[in-house]
Amino acid sequence: MMHNRFAGEKLKFIRQLAENGIKLNCQVVCCPGLNDGDELRRTLRDLGELMPNITSMAVVPVGVTRFRQGLYPLTTFNKQTAGETIDIIAEYQEQFLRKFGTRTVFPSDEFFLIAERDIPDMEYYEDFSQYENGVGMLRSLMDEFGKALEIAEWEGGERHVTIATGYSPYPIICQLARQAEETFPQLKCDVVRIRNDFFGDTITVTGLITAQDLIAQLKGRDLGDELLISSAMLRRDSDVFLDDMTVSDVERELGVPLRSSDSDGYELLDAMMGVTY
Repeated sequence: MMHNRFAGEKLKFIRQLAENGIKLNCQVVCCPGLNDGDELRRTLRDLGELMPNITSMAVVPVGVTRFRQGLYPLTTFNKQTAGETIDIIAEYQEQFLRKFGTRTVFPSDEFFLIAERDIPDMEYYEDFSQYENGVGMLRSLMDEFGKALEIAEWEGGERHVTIATGYSPYPIICQLARQAEETFPQLKCDVVRIRNDFFGDTITVTGLITAQDLIAQLKGRDLGDELLISSAMLRRDSDVFLDDMTVSDVERELGVPLRSSDSDGYELLDAMMGVTY
């Protein structure tokens, strides 16, 4: 797949590091038909032999864009194969939990969304060691949002906002929006899933949505008082999208203020309510 006949030799360096006391956090990018199924079992078994110096593992699904001319043919996960992968990981979580007192390996949130399974509870994720790899982000967001709703107080009049999100987290964001509307009747919160035409419709995460896709799919709609997006769409510490357009470009094209928020339930609710800092 890498067009490098020496690529497999790199695996010995992982063993060398772990056997010399280096603590490792690992990510397994799982590709259907290549390193899922029994190959995934072998990977988890091999890494398990290096514990406790393997401190955590994330298993994430491969992302396949439309730009694949001349590249190794890859397929994406579906409901069945994503569920099978979760079940394989669960086998090893049970083994590691009995032997080491920790699950160690976790599927990313995207696997649960693809498999149409419920997001596990907070305890499942232990110390959220693979949070930055998309492991437990949605559970954290959901629980924080629920706590934020318990203490929030509405100020001002009616408010209408639109949230733009990717196809994968769309059901979860809809669920949060409905909770907010039920708590605060003054709020109308529309959720729109954005198809990723820039990278290809197989890319369904929110963080890879571009400005031009936002503009193309939202122009002419009643977006309300503000358009809310995830800050993951923007380059770190900037107002620039992945296609080099800016927040002000989107605001000008859509005729509505744009507000970004982190993957934080409290901040998301503040954005829905129009709370300013």
